[in-house]
Amino acid sequence: MKRTALSLLLILSTICGWGQTKDSIDQCQIVVAYDYRCNTFDKNGSAVVDSFKLAVLVGTHVTKCAPFYRTMTEDFGEWKDRSYQEGEWFERQSNIPSIYINYPEGEMTTLDKIIPQWYEVQGAIPAIDWKMTEDTLTVGGYLCQKAVGKYAERKWTAWYTEDIATTAGPWKLRGLPGLIMKAVDTDNIHSFEFCGLQNRKDKIGFNSLEQMHLYTKTDQRKFIKNRNKVFTSKRYVQDPRYYITADDLKDAVEMWAAGPEPAPEDKVTVFSRDMVVPKKAHVYQPLELE
Repeated sequence: MKRTALSLLLILSTICGWGQTKDSIDQCQIVVAYDYRCNTFDKNGSAVVDSFKLAVLVGTHVTKCAPFYRTMTEDFGEWKDRSYQEGEWFERQSNIPSIYINYPEGEMTTLDKIIPQWYEVQGAIPAIDWKMTEDTLTVGGYLCQKAVGKYAERKWTAWYTEDIATTAGPWKLRGLPGLIMKAVDTDNIHSFEFCGLQNRKDKIGFNSLEQMHLYTKTDQRKFIKNRNKVFTSKRYVQDPRYYITADDLKDAVEMWAAGPEPAPEDKVTVFSRDMVVPKKAHVYQPLELE
């Protein structure tokens, strides 16, 4: 396996494929930013919090949820902001999926990965049976109402505002009579919270993995079962590459930020297919239990 130190900008440009062409599938109306947090544990059993930002692009008929900084740089071309570059490099290590609601029409498509394999996952649009309550909460300056529902065997409490007229929300949570501003699962493991909104008239793009010949098409239930089996293994938190074959690893590159070579556990393993695997992992907490 090769070892190298590259600048952040060079890593992004040479390994991760800038400038990929995406087909326009809808016209974006607003972009909603969310902070996602996951309460979990490190390999020694100490409590830790994993977090990142998501962007939800609300179009005229399609909604896309994707990593925030990657959306800003790849979809909207804002490469010059150094903080966006650094945020995107972190997102690549987190391997966050892109989720398209109502694409194709009446369906949900998720572009996800179990390194070193890409998956194009087809599933039904989530139909969550929300129960409304009388409780209210102010989130981001908006008065919100409370609803409770269940999706993929997790129970959720959500707060939504009718001041923003869309049924969208973070991740796959949706279907309320206003934008979901905050959502917390009842086990207090996962949470999403509104942190910004932009009026943005740009295209919503879709880069079909079929065109790149890198995908495996599968259905949602089969993918979730496979993903949870791999990442909930006790071996994963000790070595997040445990399931990757030696044959696949031989073509990977070990990288770190510019500077002296760090300890092995502080490097990342980069594959040629836009995939990055850190050597440190926390206990995997699946959003979808089935």
